Amino acid sequence: MKLDSLLALQDEDNRLRNLQRELLVLLPARRKDAEARKVIAQQAVEKALADDEATIREYERFQHDYTRQRDNMNRAERNAGRTMSLKGQEAAAAEYAAAEAAAASAAAAAERVAENRTPTERRLDAARAFKAEEDAAVADIIASLDARKAQVEGEIATLQEQRGALAAAVDPAHLHYYERVRKTCWPAAVQFNRHDSVCTGCNLVQPASVKQAVLAAEKSANGTLVYCPSCGRILL
Repeated sequence: MKLDSLLALQDEDNRLRNLQRELLVLLPARRKDAEARKVIAQQAVEKALADDEATIREYERFQHDYTRQRDNMNRAERNAGRTMSLKGQEAAAAEYAAAEAAAASAAAAAERVAENRTPTERRLDAARAFKAEEDAAVADIIASLDARKAQVEGEIATLQEQRGALAAAVDPAHLHYYERVRKTCWPAAVQFNRHDSVCTGCNLVQPASVKQAVLAAEKSANGTLVYCPSCGRILL
């Protein structure tokens, strides 16, 4: 079959399809994955910061409780100094003892929280360092993707110009049919499995008449097209 020009056009279209898929699907997907890394790193920082802030609030709460209990102790001492009765003295002493125990408990709790804050600070520092590394890595990836995008766009523009010349070399009737088929079936021209009488595009067994037509077209000098009756592809 004299269909070399048609096959050359299909090869060019295949390169174009691959580049367009890279431009419209693969590169945006890689950019999305890269940006997701930044989001994850930021979330890690936010989580570590929230944990550290919670530890600070807990420490401040126990410190406030300690201060309040110390105030209660001072009040109990003042009450003891104002009363001369045994009952009043006992009540003030009990109040003082309760406040002292509560203050000691709050102080111990605040100390434990202060000790626990060191790990949260370390986790926050580690999360921030991780984010800085991820931001730098993602910036490099984005720059690489932008460069590749520009390169692909240039290659597509070049191929589209070349395609015009290749299309002009194809028989107009063949080109019309090829352009129509390639919109729904790709590739538009496929090999016919002569041994099994199978169209390798749709993988369906074809009647003996199709095999005969393919063999006859192969010997023909005028480039007759043979179509798959199942999918419409050009059979080679």
